[in-house]
Amino acid sequence: MPPESAGKELLSILLDKYERSVFFRTGTTPTRRIKIRLYDSGISDYKRYNIESAERRQEVNRAVLDLARMGLVRFRWMKREENHIIAQVSLNTDTAGTVAAAYAFLDRKPGDALAGEIGAEVSELLARVKSPWMRRFLEDCRDVLSRNRSPGNRLPADSGERRNLFRALLFADGQAEKAEVLERAFSIRCFGDSKIFEASVKKRFLDIIRRYSDCGDSGDCGDEELLAFAGIVRYPERFEFRGPLAVRFAPGPESAAEAARDSMPDTRSTAAEFDFSPFRYGASLSYPDFKRGRLSLPPGLARLLSIENKANYISYIHRNPGAAELVVYHGGQFSPSRGAFFRALAAAAPEGCPWYHWGDIDYGGFSMLARLRREIREDVRPCRMDAQELAKYAALALPVTEEYAGKLRDLARRQELADCLPCINYMVENRVKLEQEAMISDEG
Repeated sequence: MPPESAGKELLSILLDKYERSVFFRTGTTPTRRIKIRLYDSGISDYKRYNIESAERRQEVNRAVLDLARMGLVRFRWMKREENHIIAQVSLNTDTAGTVAAAYAFLDRKPGDALAGEIGAEVSELLARVKSPWMRRFLEDCRDVLSRNRSPGNRLPADSGERRNLFRALLFADGQAEKAEVLERAFSIRCFGDSKIFEASVKKRFLDIIRRYSDCGDSGDCGDEELLAFAGIVRYPERFEFRGPLAVRFAPGPESAAEAARDSMPDTRSTAAEFDFSPFRYGASLSYPDFKRGRLSLPPGLARLLSIENKANYISYIHRNPGAAELVVYHGGQFSPSRGAFFRALAAAAPEGCPWYHWGDIDYGGFSMLARLRREIREDVRPCRMDAQELAKYAALALPVTEEYAGKLRDLARRQELADCLPCINYMVENRVKLEQEAMISDEG
């Protein structure tokens, strides 16, 4: 490595340490050295400084001497190894203007100036997005920028990477209202390239959803589920259910075009209605077909029941084949398209028809219930999600950590879960949770 390159790398490391220090955050003059060890007491913070390689060692030594001649750094030779091995190098913060000169030498914006620019970008995006998890992320970024005068690790320092991330967030926020887009199509529409999202945005995008959304809160969502939560899917979603649901497709040009494409009879003159009630052991409807149709439910429907876990859903519909209810597979935190399906069910349900939700008796299960109440129907009732069930299946309950119990306490403060406090408090007091698969053995 040329001495100039080594010098810039060392100086950049020192400025990074400076921007992480309390002195930078408070805007005060450092009272301690901002330093790194090159080779001090056998320890090195800079792995390129190889004392066994004369060439490497001399290159770094020359770089440090050059920086010192410019007044940007100070250094100390290792005892009894003067002019041979450098022990430490530190940023010169004693002389006025030298820190600014260090930034200028690297052609790098000072952290507080960069924080100001990024803060303006964050505020602009915050004024445009509506998704709660995006707003929580951006508000956190704004707080960190204000408090630390630095974006920390929440946002990329590179303006191009940051621009791509913000573009993806803004596009996903608008896409949420349209409910669903394939991942490759998302990248093409957002960036004009099918690979940019995967290559340079997806990892940080997923980290944001995982940290700031209801989906990530439960801690057990995979990447595919996290993306679906934001309306980005690998394949169009399918909704699984069992019961007297009917879908009516109105006639029109779209039906004619589809009929021609699929070599089917032209049904423009008549509406088509499909009744799923004969499917005693479950049926499914794709999101594209759901968008084309209108759902209806019979006046005598006894209840709607959403079930979080797939195994419990399948077991339940096989054990209760003749029940006058609509049973829906809920899955994890629902995506925008599944949310649209749930809202359509709520609108189609006859007056007075109750909606029950059966999920895990844990943080994720109750956060899903809370979200159903916030976004679908405020009177959704819990099914088999109480302290009595926890006590009944105590031998199959799982232990939880103190950190998890803290999350449950936070959950207990949500107004929409006030009626669930006895069960949540039981989980906290006994440090347990219960996955609903434990109930399959005697489900009825």
